Amino acid sequence: MSQVFSYNDHVDAYDVAVIGGSVAGLQAALTLARARRRVVLFDDGQPRYRTAEHVHNYLGVEDPSPGELLAIGRRQLEEYGVDVRKTHVDEVTAAGDGFVIGTSGSDGPDQARSGVPATGGPDRVRAVVLATGLRDELPDVPGVADSWGRLVVACPHCHGWEVRDQPLVQLGMRGLPDRSVARALLLSRWSSEVVLCTDGDELTDDQQTRLGKAGVRVRTERVESVQPGDDQVRVLLTTGETLVPRALFVVVRQHQQSDLAVRLGCAIVDGAVSVDDGGRTTVPGVYAVGTTAVPALFAIGAAGHASTAAVALHADLLEQEL
Repeated sequence: MSQVFSYNDHVDAYDVAVIGGSVAGLQAALTLARARRRVVLFDDGQPRYRTAEHVHNYLGVEDPSPGELLAIGRRQLEEYGVDVRKTHVDEVTAAGDGFVIGTSGSDGPDQARSGVPATGGPDRVRAVVLATGLRDELPDVPGVADSWGRLVVACPHCHGWEVRDQPLVQLGMRGLPDRSVARALLLSRWSSEVVLCTDGDELTDDQQTRLGKAGVRVRTERVESVQPGDDQVRVLLTTGETLVPRALFVVVRQHQQSDLAVRLGCAIVDGAVSVDDGGRTTVPGVYAVGTTAVPALFAIGAAGHASTAAVALHADLLEQEL
C-alpha cells in the first residue's frame, strides 16, 4: 500500500496560522483544533472592543467583559494544544505550498503543551486565517473617546436594552447624514426620547419627516464637546445648550485594523476583505473571518462566521492531502 504524503510529517510546520485573538480568531482556532489540525494563533492583545464594559447579545454567556469572554476562549484552546503567541504579526509571505509568518515580540509557543518542536525561525504554515478585525474612527468631537465603550457606544442592538426608555442622543458623523438618520430611527425603538445631533449636517425634508414620525427630535448645530459622567453624558452644543442623555450613541467609520490582506494581494470591497461562503479570499490558502470580512457582524455572528470558514478550510486541507 502506498503511503499518503502529509504536510503534518514536517515537524517545523503548522497546518494553520490564525492571526487575531478576538472572538472570530479564537473560534476559528477552536474549530480547526477540534478537527485535529495543528494551529498557531497570534494575538497582539488589541481587540476592537477592549474598552467596552460588557459584551451583550451573546447567547449562553451573561454579559461578560470582553476580557472575560476572551479569557474563556483561550482556556478552551488549551485543551486542544493550540499554540497561542502573544505577539504582533509583521509579515505573511507566500513560500512554496504555504506561508511564512514573521512576528515581533513573540513569547514563543508553549512547547510542553503542544509537543511541537521549536523551529528557531519563522513559522511555516499551510494556510492563514485573517481575524484581524476592524478599528473604529469616532466622530471628531472632544470627549467622545473618553468614555468610548461605556457611556458612548455605537450599536443599539448591542447596548440599547440596558438604556431602554431613557433619554438618548444619537450623534452623527459629519458627512454621513444618511447613516446618522438611519441610526436615530433604529434607536427610536428603544426609547421615545431620542435626539439626533447632526453636528452641522443639514437634512432633507424627507429625512426630517421620517424622523418626526418616529418621534426623534433633531438638532443640527455643531457639537462643541461631550462630557461623560458617572451615569449620564453631557452633550454641549455651540448654542450654549446642553443635552443630558443616559447614553450617547455615535456613528463610526470602520477601517481594517491590519494591512496584511492588502499586502497579500487579497481583494478588498468597500473596506472589507472579499470572501466566498467558506471564508476563502481571492488568494489561495488565505481565509478571512469575522468583521475582517463582514464588518456588520456582532460578536456572536463573528464567531459563527469563523466556525463556518474553519470547516471549509479543514475540508480544503483534506482535499489537498488526498
